[in-house]
Amino acid sequence: MPLRELNQHTSAVIDTVARGASVVITRNGRPVARMVPVARKAPGLDQLVATGRASAPTVGGPIMLAPMRGDDGVDVARALSTDRDCER
Repeated sequence: MPLRELNQHTSAVIDTVARGASVVITRNGRPVARMVPVARKAPGLDQLVATGRASAPTVGGPIMLAPMRGDDGVDVARALSTDRDCER
């Protein structure tokens, strides 16, 4: 789309982009910019679930993090046992 046309029809172009289209803006016949819709959601779990590459979580709550390597104050066997008990 020539820059002049964008200047004259800005609202219509923005409506088109808001519906999901991308518009390449040209100056003197050469592409200089692209107007694209803003992603509603960042790609992540929702997209992976939608494409079948992941499963949505079935339980809520905080995620327990694994103990840090080399932390002498953590009994790894006890932490693992507690974690397994929580899963049962």
